[in-house]
Amino acid sequence: MSTAITTPATRRIASVTLALVLLVGAVGPAAATADSGPDNDPVLFVHGFFDTHDTPWWDLAEHRLVERGYDPGNVHVLDLGSIPGTTVHSPEDYAQVVCDRVQEIAAETGSEVDIVAHSMGGLDSRYCVEKLGGNVHVDDLITLGTPHQGTYAAYLAYLTPGGYDMVPGSDFLTDLNDGTLAKGVEYTAIWSDSDEIINPDEYAKLPADSMDSVAEARNINRHWELHLQLAWDEDVFEVWYQYLD
Repeated sequence: MSTAITTPATRRIASVTLALVLLVGAVGPAAATADSGPDNDPVLFVHGFFDTHDTPWWDLAEHRLVERGYDPGNVHVLDLGSIPGTTVHSPEDYAQVVCDRVQEIAAETGSEVDIVAHSMGGLDSRYCVEKLGGNVHVDDLITLGTPHQGTYAAYLAYLTPGGYDMVPGSDFLTDLNDGTLAKGVEYTAIWSDSDEIINPDEYAKLPADSMDSVAEARNINRHWELHLQLAWDEDVFEVWYQYLD
């Protein structure tokens, strides 16, 4: 009888494989309860590493906001690339794309923009508002499973610019986590201690030493959702939706 040997490395590989399978899989429809809808800012969704704006969870998130009363023209998904697996550049590079799009939306609507970002998309968005001046156009920044303090799973993509920058202690993360967040931006970081991609799980929390630098910043632990579930799960939507104001 043979015995399977499981190591931390093989477990991480299995987790990433599972995430990639989910990435190309279909997400079933979820019911959303319509209400009067908030008189809120336009929303920009920012996808993460390996993901694209075409994956089904972004259509689902947009649909839920529209059912709550949002104008479809005020819900946007950032396009960082159309081929899954190719969106692997540095979050510092993507941050400029985020800022450009936020500025366009703000100019079109005359309103500040709320950002909802998944995974590395949260790093793109933070760099935009904290280092590139994007905070003047952004009201709320909500991150879902973002490796704010890095993830050791990034070693599996170490040869890509994005993977390199997400390794804990990277120059990018050291620069980003300088103890201050962006003035005028309300931060909500949703994380899960079941997230198989963020290792250790608590690295998806905003650093504690930066939380007091802004008026409102919070870390919310969902406990049981996996990494991609944070992007499409209806219960997670209900949590972050209440912070769009």
